[in-house]
Amino acid sequence: MEYKSTLPYINSKDIPRLRLVEQVSAQFASAGVILRAGIGWFFNLGIQQEMPFYLRNNLALINRVSFVCLLLSLPGSFILMLAGFNHPLSLLVSGVVILLLILALNAAHLVSWAQVIFAFSPAAIVMTYTLFELSSGIMTDPMIYVLARQGLCLALLLPILIYGFEKNQRWLTLGECIIVLLLFDIASMRTGNPLMVNTTGTTQGLFAVLSVAQFSALGGYILFMQGYMMNHEQKVSKSNQNLQNMAIRDGMTGLFNHTFMEQLITDAINRSKRSRTPLSLLMIDIDLFKQVNDTLGHNAGDEVLQRLTKLLEGSKRSTDYLGRWGGDELVLLLTDTNLQGAANLGEKLRARVDGHAFPYSKHMTISLGASTYQEGESPAELIARADAAMYRAKQAGRNRVEIEL
Repeated sequence: MEYKSTLPYINSKDIPRLRLVEQVSAQFASAGVILRAGIGWFFNLGIQQEMPFYLRNNLALINRVSFVCLLLSLPGSFILMLAGFNHPLSLLVSGVVILLLILALNAAHLVSWAQVIFAFSPAAIVMTYTLFELSSGIMTDPMIYVLARQGLCLALLLPILIYGFEKNQRWLTLGECIIVLLLFDIASMRTGNPLMVNTTGTTQGLFAVLSVAQFSALGGYILFMQGYMMNHEQKVSKSNQNLQNMAIRDGMTGLFNHTFMEQLITDAINRSKRSRTPLSLLMIDIDLFKQVNDTLGHNAGDEVLQRLTKLLEGSKRSTDYLGRWGGDELVLLLTDTNLQGAANLGEKLRARVDGHAFPYSKHMTISLGASTYQEGESPAELIARADAAMYRAKQAGRNRVEIEL
């Protein structure tokens, strides 16, 4: 049975104001995208991926707090005016100027200047305006003074939050903030502190000591937690690095292992194809290495192999990659090097090993085979040609370099 709908068909064009609604929705969506992009730009000012993790976190904190402070500057000034400050407009202007300066410095990648201004400007603003209110005789309510003083304490914790990650600066920063707090106490006593009008010098000193103890305890706790987090992050990072090394490094020599060298060779061939630069390979075998293991033991053989790999590592270029191919065979990947260059480097390595004094008074030599990448061949074919050249060097009397054309 064929089903027929009894509902009338309604064209969307016939719905009143639908197009207007769709246009407004599209505009809101576009505005949302632009707003998110703008806020993201603010939040990422000055942040670069190669920075240490704690520096990236500090910059992210600075940018976010600066952005929020800009949004709250007007209501914040209104609250200060209600609390008894008579110059909230000046406070608003100075705060906005400082925050815009911080964002501009971050955008210009002047990170150290932005950090200094961000760290100490809040405390400077609180000190300046509190002392100004005290000296003008307008601040007569002790509670307002206490609130302003607590605001200074909180503002002085900001430098500790920013610089506490640096071991050589953490206690110096705490000491600087304590000195600022004491100077504020001394200046407020001389400018009409409402709490200290009818008190003795002993009471004033006790109040200052208690306030410094309070701030020191908070600052010390922050530094302790930051140090704990830093140590934990370093342990995790070291553990991850060790796991990565275990995956790509040979456990005995510390060279790249067979699997990782295969990947390096494949990647290098792909880069060589794109850039049209030469790429060569050296296969290296230790001559008569089995005799070392048979006569002196495997521990002696391991020590000789480790000494040899260090010698070769110190003789290659920083752009070349040395790996352990298996047993006493090594492979050296030579970037931007033609066959003649590979042969010359192989001869240099051969002479270096031939003239080196190894442990247990052993004279060691190496045989080397060189090949260069040819258009269209696979990584396995490049390796096989270098391996064949190396075996020809051993058959021709060892301690020599052969090339595979």
